[in-house]
Amino acid sequence: MLTVVEQPRVSRAIDDAKQRWPRARDAWETVSWTLSHDPQAGKPLTESGMTRAFTLDGARSIGMPTVTVLYEISRYEITVHDAKFEDARFAQAGRA
Repeated sequence: MLTVVEQPRVSRAIDDAKQRWPRARDAWETVSWTLSHDPQAGKPLTESGMTRAFTLDGARSIGMPTVTVLYEISRYEITVHDAKFEDARFAQAGRA
């Protein structure tokens, strides 16, 4: 399990999102947990695969935003460079 480090702009995005969506904190905790346990979860953006993008789909029914992050994997940590919170495309969470 790797430590997830947030850049200052990510911390600001999280704080702003908490003001807008009731489940923004839950969405962020899910993203952090996923990346710390499976750093390869996102799509690779570079040939080395060390810079990646990951999207967590939210759900309007529970007030959870969709979160997309840009992150970099190093030996001991994952650095999240950017996070974008937006209204969820889907009405409900889960997969049928």
